[in-house]
Amino acid sequence: MTPRRHDNDYERRKWRQVAGHFGMGAAFGALFAGIVLFNNYFGLSSVIATSEAPILVRIIFVVGVAGSFAFMAAITGFLFLVHED
Repeated sequence: MTPRRHDNDYERRKWRQVAGHFGMGAAFGALFAGIVLFNNYFGLSSVIATSEAPILVRIIFVVGVAGSFAFMAAITGFLFLVHED
């Protein structure tokens, strides 16, 4: 019975690590999107300001970039963990 419990703990630890990578990617993605908008890189903030709902567009942009970073960081973390074993 002990080996099976050990396997469950091992699996949970690995999934927690992948979730940590997901959270880290989301944080860095939101920071990156905020910097892009704040510094008006590529004129993006100016273009968004001319839209009908600029606040909503900014929120969607930040959430989209953060989600993309989070997904890619989680996949990368998962591949590193699989390669470790």
